[in-house]
Amino acid sequence: MKIRIRRILMPVFLCLAAACLIEIPLGQTDLFGEDVILWDTLFRAVAAMPGLIYFYREDAVFRGAEEWNGKIAAALFAAGAAMSVIFRQLFTVLHVPGYGAAEQNLMTGTVWLELVVLLLAAPLLEEFFFRGVLYGRLKELFSVRISMVFSAALFGLYHGNVSQGIYGFFMGLFLAWSMERFQTVKAPFVIHMAANAAAIALGIAINS
Repeated sequence: MKIRIRRILMPVFLCLAAACLIEIPLGQTDLFGEDVILWDTLFRAVAAMPGLIYFYREDAVFRGAEEWNGKIAAALFAAGAAMSVIFRQLFTVLHVPGYGAAEQNLMTGTVWLELVVLLLAAPLLEEFFFRGVLYGRLKELFSVRISMVFSAALFGLYHGNVSQGIYGFFMGLFLAWSMERFQTVKAPFVIHMAANAAAIALGIAINS
């Protein structure tokens, strides 16, 4: 039991250490201006990804056979984009608090940096942590369903506001399911990237 708990805490401490390593120096400089949050995410991904990849590969022995091909990738990309659009419409109709502000913040910085962070750095960091490592290690203590719900709840809380928290929880369930179904972090990564791409496209279309 202690070993299993330690295995769960190790990636958590890794990401916390990476966050402290990056955020403390960034808080002492104005060099990155209004793009500081984007640079923070990018730097945290660079700092944490080697360790997360190591943990992910270490856990390969506990995963089943990977199922992956172009058709699966295309289907998951379409599903991720569709979920992003559906949630946007739903939140608009229900007037979920904070949704408008969260959407407006998507494309307010340097465009190339926004694209790199939202389509690559953030999905990689979050999927390797929440689904690639944490979800798999939670299954060593809990059932598949409980692990899905727990990891999705943590993913929702990670986003820090009501609208993205709700969205993150339900999306987190789908992302965990995709990890379980296809036994590869490629699945939730593609979904996550597609959802962000759809949100960016919608934001540009609405604001243009």
